[in-house]
Amino acid sequence: MIKRTLSTIGLWTLVFGTIYLFGAPGGVVLLALFALLAQYEFQGLLEKSGLPPWKIPSLILGFGIMLAFGMNLFPLPPGLTHTMTVLFVMLVPVALVAGALACVKDPTGINRLAGSVLALAFVPFMMMHYVLILNLGAPQPNFRTLGLAVWVIAVAKFTDVGGYLVGSMIGRHKLAPSISPGKTWEGVGGGLLLAAVVAYLPLRLAPQYLPIWLTAARAIGLSLPIGIAAIASDLSESAFKRRAGVKDSGNRIPGIGGALDLADSLLLAGPVAFYLFSLLGYSYL
Repeated sequence: MIKRTLSTIGLWTLVFGTIYLFGAPGGVVLLALFALLAQYEFQGLLEKSGLPPWKIPSLILGFGIMLAFGMNLFPLPPGLTHTMTVLFVMLVPVALVAGALACVKDPTGINRLAGSVLALAFVPFMMMHYVLILNLGAPQPNFRTLGLAVWVIAVAKFTDVGGYLVGSMIGRHKLAPSISPGKTWEGVGGGLLLAAVVAYLPLRLAPQYLPIWLTAARAIGLSLPIGIAAIASDLSESAFKRRAGVKDSGNRIPGIGGALDLADSLLLAGPVAFYLFSLLGYSYL
């Protein structure tokens, strides 16, 4: 518990320190590096599950995907930004075609192609949506969209924290014992309750760093689907770990595990938040 708490404090310090020193570009690079490490660990799970991906090509492609959608946040000429984004995005279909052609001579090619696509879809494609949230501002992303992305991450992660704390104290009814025996319905309630509290607090403490449309009622309301997505995302990562026969995806973060263990609740929460913001017309600040 102490290691987990210290790791959490250290990680949030890293996030806020990077944003304070380097702004949105620093946030994008940090997110891309984090997704790269999480994707690498996920590839290890797939390898143990019989779907060994083409590791280096898919890691390069995943890192490129993360950076591609954040190019406009960097101090580059607009023309160069557009060109680099297009080139990164074009790499995806080119890589898929190359992988399909490689399957002709490689008897394990189908499994490798499937593993590579799954690794790209499960980590960088999902994490990319936090970069898209940064792009919701008009005409250019600003500190409010940056605050919004951090807000979504906080809601998702504290859903996980609340579930862990309440579940370990009073959890009795198992949520999905065949996938994650430690998760309980009591933990779900505690996680969603803490998510609502964390969603509301920044509006009281630092509303100037969040979009003006994010009222208290909207924040609490949005915390519910984001929190549910975080729980579902966490369970999906647990399912892959159980299939691979491991408890944690890595051991780089004391008390937490690996980068993928840290990213678990973020993977689906980002897309759900982004599309909710877009569908509800919250694209402009």
